Amino acid sequence: MAAGWTVVYESDVPAPSYGPTAGKSLLYYHHQIDELARHLGLTPLSAFFSRNPQDIIRYIQDLGVEPDPAMLPDEEWFDPSEGLVTVRGLLVQLRADVGDIPEPARVISDLEMIEKALLIAVDRGVRFHLGRALHLPERE
Repeated sequence: MAAGWTVVYESDVPAPSYGPTAGKSLLYYHHQIDELARHLGLTPLSAFFSRNPQDIIRYIQDLGVEPDPAMLPDEEWFDPSEGLVTVRGLLVQLRADVGDIPEPARVISDLEMIEKALLIAVDRGVRFHLGRALHLPERE
């Protein structure tokens, strides 16, 4: 999985191929993107973000800390048609006027990537969430 935000399917569905920079603009600028979504009356993109608690536990353990599993949120899944409403609304706005969104071409490209992945989810009848790979920091 790429280091930025990408679509994670609830069941085993072949995912699109993501490059190493895929979804990074969505991660870096999610506050600005969410503010635009709220301004447009859309669900913020970050509302579709979730994680597998077991992945978080493994990551924290690899950092040398023993997490309390009861303190971690449950993994959430969403209807892809709901995600498409937000993604397409953002795309329409950004194609007309990028406003205060940094690196708008990258944001638009990443939103188009999410749109394609959500269309696969709709076609396959599977739920989704946005996710991000957890990478351990380099140790010296």
